Amino acid sequence: MTNSRSPLTEDYPRASFWLAALVTFLLGMGLFSYWVMDERSSHLREKRLQTSTQAADRARILEAHLRHSLSATYTLATFVRNSESIQARFETIAGDMLSFYPNVHTLSLAPGGIVSHVMPEAANQGIIGFNPLEDKTQGLETRRARQSGELSVAGPLDLVQGGQGMVARYPVRINGQFWGFTGVTIRLQRLLEVSRLADLEAQGYHYQLWREGPEPGNRQFIAGNTQAPLHAPVEQVISLPNNTWTLAMAPTAGWAPYSWLGMAWAPAVMAAALLAYLVKALLDLRWHKRYLQREVLQRTRELTTNLERYRTLIAASNTGAWEYFHSRDYLQCSPEYFSMLGRLHSDYPMNGQPNLTETWIDLLHPEDREAAWATFTRYIDAGAEGMYENRFRLKHAAGHWVWILSRGQALRDEEGELRGITVGTHTDISQQVENEAQLELAAKVFERGSEGVLITDAEERIVMVNNAFSRITGYSEEEALGQRPSMLSSGRHDPDFFRGMWHEIEHRGVWQGEVWNRRKNGEIYPEWLSVSDLTDDEGRTLYYIGIISDISRLKEDQEEIHRLAYYDPLTHLPNRSLLEERATFALKIAERTDDTLALLFLDLDNFKNINDSLGHKAGDRLLQAFAERLRAMVREEDTFARPGGDEFILLLPSTDASGAAHAAQKLLTLLNRPFRVDGYDLSVSSSVGIALYPEDGDHLSQLYTNADIAMYRAKQKGRNTYSFFTPELQTHYVRLMKIENALRQALETNQFELYYQPQQEMLTGATIGFEALLRWTHPEIGTISPGEFIPIAESSGLIVPLGEWVLREATQQLRRWIDDGIAPPKIAINLSAAQFHQPSLPDLIMTILDDASLPPEYLELELTESMTMDDPERAVDMINRLHEAGVSLSMDDFGTGYSSLSYLKRFKISKLKIDQSFVRDITRDNDDRVIISTIITLAQSLGLRVIAEGVETREQQEFLRRLGCHDMQGYYFSRPLDAERASEFLRGATALLR
Repeated sequence: MTNSRSPLTEDYPRASFWLAALVTFLLGMGLFSYWVMDERSSHLREKRLQTSTQAADRARILEAHLRHSLSATYTLATFVRNSESIQARFETIAGDMLSFYPNVHTLSLAPGGIVSHVMPEAANQGIIGFNPLEDKTQGLETRRARQSGELSVAGPLDLVQGGQGMVARYPVRINGQFWGFTGVTIRLQRLLEVSRLADLEAQGYHYQLWREGPEPGNRQFIAGNTQAPLHAPVEQVISLPNNTWTLAMAPTAGWAPYSWLGMAWAPAVMAAALLAYLVKALLDLRWHKRYLQREVLQRTRELTTNLERYRTLIAASNTGAWEYFHSRDYLQCSPEYFSMLGRLHSDYPMNGQPNLTETWIDLLHPEDREAAWATFTRYIDAGAEGMYENRFRLKHAAGHWVWILSRGQALRDEEGELRGITVGTHTDISQQVENEAQLELAAKVFERGSEGVLITDAEERIVMVNNAFSRITGYSEEEALGQRPSMLSSGRHDPDFFRGMWHEIEHRGVWQGEVWNRRKNGEIYPEWLSVSDLTDDEGRTLYYIGIISDISRLKEDQEEIHRLAYYDPLTHLPNRSLLEERATFALKIAERTDDTLALLFLDLDNFKNINDSLGHKAGDRLLQAFAERLRAMVREEDTFARPGGDEFILLLPSTDASGAAHAAQKLLTLLNRPFRVDGYDLSVSSSVGIALYPEDGDHLSQLYTNADIAMYRAKQKGRNTYSFFTPELQTHYVRLMKIENALRQALETNQFELYYQPQQEMLTGATIGFEALLRWTHPEIGTISPGEFIPIAESSGLIVPLGEWVLREATQQLRRWIDDGIAPPKIAINLSAAQFHQPSLPDLIMTILDDASLPPEYLELELTESMTMDDPERAVDMINRLHEAGVSLSMDDFGTGYSSLSYLKRFKISKLKIDQSFVRDITRDNDDRVIISTIITLAQSLGLRVIAEGVETREQQEFLRRLGCHDMQGYYFSRPLDAERASEFLRGATALLR
């Protein structure tokens, strides 16, 4: 009788397996207990961080709205201080202001502390006559505000006009005396609505908003969704001018509810039990292995018996089958093997029993042939152990290549010995290989793309992210998987934003836009987000695909572009573009409120000297220090701008002439202290021009131009002062510009003419020379005095070409006199400072003399004291070069400037010229006689001749002659003559000599 006892029941060690499982369960419970407690601590920290973030966001919103609304008191106070009729204009001003302060319910004025004006009047007339200083609920804080001079906020409290709200009062002082209060009333309900504190309850929070009352220790409840004390709340402080508000928050369900602890323990117990079960199962498997080995032997016999049946099944599956006989190196294949290559089994007969080993090798792709054959032979030579697997390409009858997956296994007998046969299959995997290539390409694009990609399932759990996502957010793939995208939330977007986003995804399948998210390190950054859903054939969502691009750099570039477009890069002050925008706005307000406005044009005095001596970097640092010091005096509503160079603009709304003068004087006073730049103490002053709206212009360009004109007037007054624009100034500077423009055309159209004033020797009365004097008659303007156009030519740089024209014209006239047989005298020509400082001046003079074929002794150049003493060593060098060229030099206007005797004796000059200001009163003024006598004595001691200019009477001539003066020129001898009359004068003088 056969034994029916199953091998599974033989020698089965059941008790020992259960003991091992129990020990494993206890160890697992210990480890998981530690994990649960650690997770609870982590959960508590995360919950407090989330709550703190929510509280901070709400507090910032509440504080921002409060401070914006409270700033209305300062604006209203500014109007009170700067307007003499504020009470008459209160309705217009307050009406305009309410549009800028949407949270403000009412604006009020309380001169002397008693409310007299309120806006809007409707429904608020009940507070007219209200005295907050004597009020029981508001009096304490109001009196403290008056004493401190600071803004005070009272509330929440019951308002006189009804309802609850906050009242802010700012004490206004004019000329040091208390004027009264400017007041702002804010509805409490409106403030709570815009700060959205009520949303916290829907988000699962209890909250309380309270403040310290007027009396110390008196906590005053403002708003909240519970009166009960909060457990370990998170608190955010909101700073107000006279006290602080506190926003306290705690989760409604508590920080770590017991339900969470139970939920955490349940999987821990399950995990420990599962681990114990796995240990027992492993022991069971080891015992079963021995049993299965015996079963395999029995099954092998059954498989051998049914081999033909399996071959039939392979043929039915359209998979090619093959057999390889080791000892004979003989390969046999099924017909399906050939059909997948578009071939027939009968195409390869070999003595009735084809050997296809060589045929298989010939069909292999050249690139795969060596590796495929080596893999197969290595399997056979190694004893055909395990499973054989190979991939290669075979040639199809149509000419293309087919990817084949070849798998096989050697047959063994019951003792495990090889039977000399390996059987296997060939499967066409061309489509699979193509799919794999596409998947590999997609994977490379996914991983190497510059844009972050995250994929979530239908429940919005992250199932895949790429490297760019980790780089952008800071979260690794392990940290992100299983989480929700809300882990990146910055808290800047309200629920309406996300409802709109999901509405677009559900109806259009895609949404894209700009989002602010938070990186792992807490940094909030902007990104461009595109979200699309992936659905099945029935429209059910399978996945959501999000593509993110970090646009932080783009935002920074945009901010930098804005800064470059509207701010000066050196001083960070508003530039001309931003000045124009603010000025346009300020002028519209001034026009609407019938107010005044002042524009101050500032220009640093002698700033070019600092640049030239210390370099442009030092000049830039001085401009920065100048801007920083003056920025301190600018009010919030003012604009301090730098259009360019060393010019600055100060735009002062609500400022009349008195206020502008006060501001200008304050500005000049601020500049009294030196600036410390690169180790130097630099003293700098400014000339200020002032233009007022509306009398000096009604738009920026006109005010700017007129203030510029006034600034130049301030420089003419001696610098370091200010000047108001007047119509007379405009007329003066219009003429200056007209003359400057005309000067540029005068040389080309030959409008200039030289006049010649004779010079006479005192003793003999002989004509010893001419002084060439420049005259200009414009075809439209008429005759223009040299005293007017010469300074303009010097400031515009035209004096150099004009001086060269004088030199050429004078020498050419000398040449014409010589050609006409007239013996000409020496001609004296005045040099400008710009000409004298040109290194090429001697070469130019010699070229001009050569062009006129004149020797240098016919030419005398007149210099002034100031041009020689600017740089005496350089002057000595230039005078020596001119002297060596044979040109005579004289010192013009001697005595009107400052000369160093040590340098005067080194100057190789031949003559001193006494200025006519000393000659004019020589017969009446003893001081002039002493000065002229001293000059003559000095000249004689230095071996120089002396010539006096401006001699107009016989008495002046006699005085000069007695004092020892050598030569003279003036109206007494002859007025300046044009070239024709000068020729006649010379002919007459020549005739007398004959």
